[in-house]
Amino acid sequence: MRKTALLIVFILLSAITKAQKPVLFKFKYLPAHTYEITRKSGMDAVIALKDLGANAENKRDTNTTTFNMKVDTDWETTVKTEAIAAGSYPIAILGRQFSMKTTLNGTEAPGPEMNPVQGLTVKGKIDKDGKMFLDTATATSEIKQAAGVLTGGMPEQLKFPDQQMKVGDTFSQDANLSGMNLPDFGIEMDYPTKMTYKLTAMKDNVAFFDITSELKMDIDKEAQGKTVHIKGSGTGTGKMEFYMDKGYPKSIINNVDYVLDLTGPNTKVALKWNLTTDAGYVVNRN
Repeated sequence: MRKTALLIVFILLSAITKAQKPVLFKFKYLPAHTYEITRKSGMDAVIALKDLGANAENKRDTNTTTFNMKVDTDWETTVKTEAIAAGSYPIAILGRQFSMKTTLNGTEAPGPEMNPVQGLTVKGKIDKDGKMFLDTATATSEIKQAAGVLTGGMPEQLKFPDQQMKVGDTFSQDANLSGMNLPDFGIEMDYPTKMTYKLTAMKDNVAFFDITSELKMDIDKEAQGKTVHIKGSGTGTGKMEFYMDKGYPKSIINNVDYVLDLTGPNTKVALKWNLTTDAGYVVNRN
């Protein structure tokens, strides 16, 4: 009986060791595959604008205006690759469905005008190094804008370490997650958030990662010919499941909170906003 128990323990330990052995990860699109992407993102922002003008304190009305803005965006996208030819392979990105709903202080507001993304197909290729090139160089600005919205629903290309990873290892990269664009105040969607991924488990060809996010900002920037001081921070958590054999995420969820203070001539802006992402991916051979 004791020998049987020891044998069972040995088999279990061997199986665990084999399942958790170091693995070399790489994000990639495989030739002759179809990727079905469903992604939902939400932004909930509270914005307070304070008038710092010389006579602001003497005005009858309050000199601080606060409003709440919510934006919910849904993508349903298909990415299809073809067989390799001459060292690269064609790729086509199809927008199956796209919707954006914006509310301001609880009332639905019109969103930005854009060309329809639903039904739009963008073609291109992936070279031998795995880099994607889309055929939009000669497209109109409207099509380029729509293509940018379409590809915005695709997962961030993960830059895994060049060496094998084991459970407990981490890697980090910058990602543009801010979701806030206020060019009049020097805020654009080009301030990266540091994303750290920690490998927590591997099972049945799926790797599980915990995600932590961090943003720190303390800069001066020119906006509308004036200098704006921007100070901000952000933190968040999330999880990712990753297909080890296919080199592509299976699911990603993320929740990030940001705080920004902007001070410019006669105006001070305080922003607090929350970003959420819930995405699922299905990968099949053609």
